[in-house]
Amino acid sequence: MKTINITKPSILIVDDELFFSESLKMTIEDLFDISIATSLSSAREFLANQSPDAILLDIRLPDGDGTEFLREIRSLDTRPIVIMMTAFATVNNAIDALKQGAVDYFTKPIDIEKLRRELQVHLENRLLKLKIMDLDRTIKQISPSFLTAGEGKMKKVLDKAPLIAPLNIPVLVVGETGTGKEKLAEWIHEMSKVEGEMVVINCSALSKDIVESELFGHTKGAFSGATADAVGLIERADGGTLFLDEIGELPEAIQAKFLRVLESGVYYRVGDAMERKVSLRLISATCKDLTDPANHFRKDLFFRVNGVSFELPSLNQRKEDIAILLSAFIDQANLTYNKAVKGVTQAAMKMILAYPWPGNIRELKWAIHRTVATTSNEVLDKDEFSLGTDSGSELDLRFQMDTTVPFLDAKERLERQYIKNALAITKNNKTEAARLLEISSRALHYKLTKYNLY
Repeated sequence: MKTINITKPSILIVDDELFFSESLKMTIEDLFDISIATSLSSAREFLANQSPDAILLDIRLPDGDGTEFLREIRSLDTRPIVIMMTAFATVNNAIDALKQGAVDYFTKPIDIEKLRRELQVHLENRLLKLKIMDLDRTIKQISPSFLTAGEGKMKKVLDKAPLIAPLNIPVLVVGETGTGKEKLAEWIHEMSKVEGEMVVINCSALSKDIVESELFGHTKGAFSGATADAVGLIERADGGTLFLDEIGELPEAIQAKFLRVLESGVYYRVGDAMERKVSLRLISATCKDLTDPANHFRKDLFFRVNGVSFELPSLNQRKEDIAILLSAFIDQANLTYNKAVKGVTQAAMKMILAYPWPGNIRELKWAIHRTVATTSNEVLDKDEFSLGTDSGSELDLRFQMDTTVPFLDAKERLERQYIKNALAITKNNKTEAARLLEISSRALHYKLTKYNLY
């Protein structure tokens, strides 16, 4: 017969009277897994390594006050319930303990039957609360802050995405830069039935010299600098989702090879004659009209990637959502910069609503982050915002209007400055800088080498 093991709830008894703790343990260990600490220091040591479901805590201990220790327990992520115990009961002690977060208060000698009942009730309530918290975290993970309950175009996206997510059909997301195309892709991936990861590649950020290698991988010696075999992003996405941002920037030669992958699931690494197979979910995004001949996008590839399309509105078309987005980004920035900003003044909100947000959600996000990072106030006023400036704020664009500078040189100078700004904002954290620039870490490494920024 198969034995079923049921894990008992774990209880930590913190009391300096060892005989009392051992006796209490004997009376309740049929229901609970009991550990004992005889001081606050030993309790701290225990909690540093283990996470009990409940703590039975004496008030008077040799190295401190149990009620004061409650404040430390409340900061634990595991949220154990706490029941106070004392032989010196007063009304004030009881009230103070309950204010500090204790769920109950027992006077010695302990009524064992009542304690058993109360522990079971409180532990069941704790388990329910933890499940609710887990559900809330899950909802937040799969419902990015750009998804709101507006009645416009975003409402159509909200309604359609959950229906499409479980289906293995290519998705094309169309929208201006900064409207949340990658966030929608993440949401669809989270709701889908695929087990693998979502691999992201920004086609516009890749040099034509390395885009084929990035996508398909390469073998050692395939080209100058290929010192080892490399797995491509398509291979990494096997069993998961491949998200191609700005797919319209794929070179025409690569478009033909990528079409073969979608039609047959077959590809070759650069420099390799061995056929490889892959199975993935494709989500693509673009800010271009891929059907416009001027964009040089293959018609057969367009029909293949455009299984189901989503059109994301600009932020200027969904201003009813700005207040929700504003609140979400303030919360995010508070965590990032260890601030406690509560909101914005009416004057600031009026200014924010009047601004056209050409950079869409991304511009709003970094305007909030920039302001929260530099403020010392709990409420942001309009004078603290610098709307209409680049997220780097120190970017020198004077050369843009200098027609004596060749276009490609101007483009490279601008790109180099953007990368420097991203590194400054992220304090030289290259992973975060790549995320901010919306390019892969490998692409950032290539550009850092190209522009001698290491």
